[in-house]
Amino acid sequence: MRTAVLHAPRKLDIVDRSRPVAGPGEIVVRTAATAVCHTDLSIYVGEHPGVKYPVVMGHESTGVIDSLGEGVAEVKPGQHVIINPIIACGRCDSCLRGAGNLCRVAGLFGREVEGSLSQYVKLPSQYIHVLPPRLPLEQATIIETLATVRHAQSRVGVATGESVVVLGQGTAGLLHARLAVLTGATVIAVSRTRWKLEMAERMGAHHVVESSVDGAVEEVRRLTGGKGADVVIDAAGGAETLRAAMDMLRPGGRFAAFAVSHETVRGFSTFPLYFGEISIIGSRALTPQDMNPSIQLIASGAVDVSGFITAKYPLTDSAAAFEEYERNPSRILRIVIDSGS
Repeated sequence: MRTAVLHAPRKLDIVDRSRPVAGPGEIVVRTAATAVCHTDLSIYVGEHPGVKYPVVMGHESTGVIDSLGEGVAEVKPGQHVIINPIIACGRCDSCLRGAGNLCRVAGLFGREVEGSLSQYVKLPSQYIHVLPPRLPLEQATIIETLATVRHAQSRVGVATGESVVVLGQGTAGLLHARLAVLTGATVIAVSRTRWKLEMAERMGAHHVVESSVDGAVEEVRRLTGGKGADVVIDAAGGAETLRAAMDMLRPGGRFAAFAVSHETVRGFSTFPLYFGEISIIGSRALTPQDMNPSIQLIASGAVDVSGFITAKYPLTDSAAAFEEYERNPSRILRIVIDSGS
């Protein structure tokens, strides 16, 4: 089988390897499609902390069950599947209380564990979720991101009738906007990019603000009648979003720190948290319980992800896919790599 191996930042080669064989409790999946996200790009360029090279990337992936190991009876070869990429130990305190996404020794498929930029992958059966057969496998790669969005909105408690600001309208931001609309919230989408705001309107956003995060504060307050928003979701990242969110939120509001940023927030005091009784709520990845509802949201058409795939490359041109993403990050939602097996 062919596998894309990143030996060092920006040094990606296609190599031949033996196909995996399923052991007890394991499933071999013939990979169909892998969506490339910003995490993958940061690994590719060498900006993701703690990555050990060489690495096989890819974690937003779908495929077809190829073979089953002993003791696997709940699925069968030929079924279309998506992979839950959060690989947990099952033994630490977090895992034992049902929070495998917070596992003390967790690995991400495609980072600590070899990922899906390969024609075949092998995983324990609990990480495989069956897809409806008519759902296109390329579009289904977006389900993993939707599951992380669902997890975050569950934690922040988005409710019917609330005002929700979504900062940034990349793939995750658009999904946040749509899920909040489905919940019954009034959604304000913020982005500096007009075509992304047009996508947000397609997702049902009630208001769009073409602006930087800092520049959107006054308009958000106007749109909320001067009260401020109930919830601000950061899907953009960067230190400025936290400071701006404090000015956008009503007293008692909630800030969802969804986007991953390693940037230090300078010049920020805890006084706004005290004075406004603001809650900052983090969310990490997803839980298995987020997967099936997210599958149904996309399979039913409630979340329409047509148009999310900006470009498509074969596995043999994986390096070109990452080069395009690095050149044009603001013009891309998702690039899909087709394993062609």
